[in-house]
Amino acid sequence: MLAPSGRKPAAMPAVARLLCLTCAFAALSMVASAGASAAAKPQAKSCVGAAARDDRRPCSNPTRSVSPKKGSRGLVPISRGCTPTDEEPSPICTFGVSASKARGHVALIGDSHALHWRGPVGVVARAMGWRGYSISAPACPFSAAVQRLPVGLREDCVPWYRAVRAWFADHPEVSTVFVSQKARTPVVAPPGRSAQSVKIAGFQRAWRALPRTVKQIVVIRDVPVPARDMFECIERVVAAGTERPGVACATQRSQALRWDAAVSAANGLRSKRYRHVDMSNYFCSPRRCFPVIGGVQVHSDTLGHVTSSYGWTLGPYLLRKVRALRLSS
Repeated sequence: MLAPSGRKPAAMPAVARLLCLTCAFAALSMVASAGASAAAKPQAKSCVGAAARDDRRPCSNPTRSVSPKKGSRGLVPISRGCTPTDEEPSPICTFGVSASKARGHVALIGDSHALHWRGPVGVVARAMGWRGYSISAPACPFSAAVQRLPVGLREDCVPWYRAVRAWFADHPEVSTVFVSQKARTPVVAPPGRSAQSVKIAGFQRAWRALPRTVKQIVVIRDVPVPARDMFECIERVVAAGTERPGVACATQRSQALRWDAAVSAANGLRSKRYRHVDMSNYFCSPRRCFPVIGGVQVHSDTLGHVTSSYGWTLGPYLLRKVRALRLSS
C-alpha cells in the first residue's frame, strides 16, 4: 500500500502484518473443485450453501459432508474475478460488467470483511449492469475514526482513509458505495466518550464527506464470528458421520452476532442516502449461527471471514435485498 503522495510507506507494524496475512488468506481461499463450480452458479432448488437458508423457497440439505474439503482448499490470486488497476490506494481492482456496458458504477470499500463480500457484490453488479471498484485494506474501516484505532493499526489506516477520500474526487461516476467492516475493530475513546459513540460518529463523518455524486451508501452488516474450535468440531463430526456438522457445531446467535456500529450510524442519519442490508438470516437462525450451511463451509477462519465458496451462494440473495432498496442510478 502506498501513501497518497506515491512514496513507499514505512514497514508495516507487526500487528498489522499479522492481520494482513490472516486477512489475505481469507480473501484468497477458494475451492477449485466441482463443488466451487456449483457454488458459483447457485440455484435455490439445489439447496447448496445459502439456498438452504432461503425462507421464500424452503429446502433441506441433509448432507453430512462439507465442501470445500480441507485438503482441496486451493489458494488463488487476490485478483480472481477482479481486474487490478494502477490507481491509489493500491490495491484497487474492477469487477462487474465492462466500462462500455455499464449502466452505473459502484464501489465496495472497507477492510477484509468488505473484501469477502466482493463475490456476492460481483453477482449483484453483473445482474444490475454495474461496473464496480474494490478498495480495501487489512484492518482499516472506511471511517474518520481511524484516528482512534490502536497503535499498530492507526499508522496504516489513516493515510489509506485519506487516499480513498481523494480517489472519489477523480471518480464522479460512482453513485453507490457499499461499505462493510469487522464490527469488533477496537477504537480508543477519549475521556467522556464511549467507544460506541466514537465508532458511530466516525462512520457518519466519513460518509457525509463523500461528494454528492455518491447518491447512496449501503452498509452490509458484519457477519457472525464462529467458535474458536470450529475447525476441530467440524472435522470430528464429519469423521463420526452421525450428525450434520452445521448443526452439531453451531454457536449461540447472541455470542456470534454482535452489534454493528455502521448499521446504527446509517439508521441514525435518517436519510434515504444511507441504507443497510442485513444478511444475518443466511448465517443464523433466531437462536444459532452455523459454520456449515447447505453442505458448504461458511468461514475460512475464526475471525469471521467468509469462504469464497459460501460467498458465491450468497450472491442471489444479496441481489434480492439490493433490488428491494430501489437504488437510484
